Amino acid sequence: MDTQTSVVTAATGAVTFYSTYASARTAANAGDLIQIWADLTDEQILLKDGVDIWIAPGRIIKTSNEMPLIIDNITGYTSPVNVNITGNGIFRNSSDKHKCVKITNSGSKITIMCDSIEGIGTDPEDSEWATVHIVNAAKFYLTCNKVSNVNQKAIYFDNEVADININADIIENGEYAGGDVISIKGDGILNANEVICRNNGSCLNHKAGTFIANILKLTSVNEDVESAGTVHLSDGTGTQNLTLFFDEIQNLSKEGGNAVTASEGILNLNGRYIYSKAGLSMDLRADADILVDEIISKTKGINIDNNPSSGNKKVIIDANIIEGSNGNDGVIRSATGSNYVVRNAKIKNTATSSPSIGIYIETGTNTLDQAIELENLIIVTGVDTTDFSLFRDGTTVGIIIKNLGLFVKKDKNTLVTFAIGTSTNYKYVVSTDVA
Repeated sequence: MDTQTSVVTAATGAVTFYSTYASARTAANAGDLIQIWADLTDEQILLKDGVDIWIAPGRIIKTSNEMPLIIDNITGYTSPVNVNITGNGIFRNSSDKHKCVKITNSGSKITIMCDSIEGIGTDPEDSEWATVHIVNAAKFYLTCNKVSNVNQKAIYFDNEVADININADIIENGEYAGGDVISIKGDGILNANEVICRNNGSCLNHKAGTFIANILKLTSVNEDVESAGTVHLSDGTGTQNLTLFFDEIQNLSKEGGNAVTASEGILNLNGRYIYSKAGLSMDLRADADILVDEIISKTKGINIDNNPSSGNKKVIIDANIIEGSNGNDGVIRSATGSNYVVRNAKIKNTATSSPSIGIYIETGTNTLDQAIELENLIIVTGVDTTDFSLFRDGTTVGIIIKNLGLFVKKDKNTLVTFAIGTSTNYKYVVSTDVA
């Protein structure tokens, strides 16, 4: 008796059993439900419009053939599909050149609920063999305990999708170079407990659309390669908008790698802890609103280069603790044309040698070539002759800063002037007791 799969007919509720998924699919019509009761090996799950799929808990659907495991369109079947896959199945593709999930039709609407999705992706000639590869779709929803790839990307969007909803416990990639864990193009939300990057890519690279993510931990764990930003906005439309709620973002590479890189678009960060071992804690070249408790770089600091002439607005950093060293001139370094506010933080340079600088301001052509506002800050640096709380580079052209409360251990250099908030109204205090 055939017991591997069955079709529940929508009109009558009758159940008919089949030996393969393909035979069940052929028999099913829109509104029917295909049930998978047994493990399936080397069968492609070609979706059929209007036919949902239920998989019994713990059943393994796997293939080693050179084909995607789950797919909406193939030669001869090119219509968009609207399909819900439910149950608690395990999807596994051990082919090194194909995906577990590949959706290509811009009209397809797909919802997948499962235990795990596992890919291999061992072809070093092509880094696009993601476990979940969305070329086009109208809607893609995924709820899964784990999405992983042994060697390459976990989730990859080629083009913008208007409706994305991803929920997972763990999402992780492999060690081959050039693949982010999650590369998103589109509008929607993502919830995850942990995203782990094992290569030189990013945990999350947002390239297009407006996206909200809630991820507890994002970690670049490979110590031996220089990696991209753990959170990255780059190589996209330039108008992408990412809001990320998190507990911690960490880049643990000892060869270099930023925790956060925003080269374009709009970035909103709300979280507890950002850390980079050998790179910048944040490289901000776009619009950014940062509300984070601790921002720490062991060897460098924060870099700001968000020239408004390029269409960027003000960078806002609101933190309790900002720490860095002298690997990028100061704990915060800002380039000519930058426009930013730093508020409520203790800024500490942890370098044990001079120069020890809190905020390093690149030389410019006039006193207003950077718009800088400081609100309720403490800056702790060394106290040698080359140490400064605020340092404007150059020899003749100063900078005028708006100061609304600043306590420092070492004075600013002479090229820095406060438009408001001077020592005469107790908005600027210099004392070796500051620590």
